[in-house]
Amino acid sequence: MFLDFDGVLHPFADRHSRAFCDLPRLEAVIRDAPRAGIVITSSQREDKTLLQLRTLFSPDVAERVIDVTPVLSLHTAADLAGSRHREILAYLEARPGSGPWLAVDDDAALYPADLPNLLLCEDGFRAREAAQLASWLSDNSRITTAAPDERSK
Repeated sequence: MFLDFDGVLHPFADRHSRAFCDLPRLEAVIRDAPRAGIVITSSQREDKTLLQLRTLFSPDVAERVIDVTPVLSLHTAADLAGSRHREILAYLEARPGSGPWLAVDDDAALYPADLPNLLLCEDGFRAREAAQLASWLSDNSRITTAAPDERSK
C-alpha cells in the first residue's frame, strides 16, 4: 500500500489542528492484513527519514512501513499531473515482483483518471475508506512485503 498523509490520515484542512486523527482507523485495517506493507508517498518523506516517519505509527504498524517512494523532479506545473503515480511506478520498477498494490491518497490529479489502484479519500480516512481498503486487502491476499528492507535509512 502506498500511503499519503495529508487528506488521508487527517482531513487536509485539519492537518495542523488534528494531525493523524484518522491514523487509528487505518492501523486497525492494516492489522487485519498481516502481509501488507506500507510505502510512504507523502511529501513528508522529503523532510523526514524513514525512521522518523515510522515514529508516527503505532509500534506494530511501524514495523510494516518498509520504504518511501523516490522523489522525482518536477520541472513545470504540468509535471505535477500524475506525478505521484510516476513515483509509485519508479518504486515498483526498481523492485520487480512487488505484487499487487494500492495507493491511498486524497489527490486524484496526482494519478491517471480512473486508476483502479487508487483509493481516493475525500476528507480523511473515514469508515467508507476503511471498508474499501479492508475489502481490497482481503481480495488481494497475495500482497507481500518482500520488497528489500530499507530500515537503515
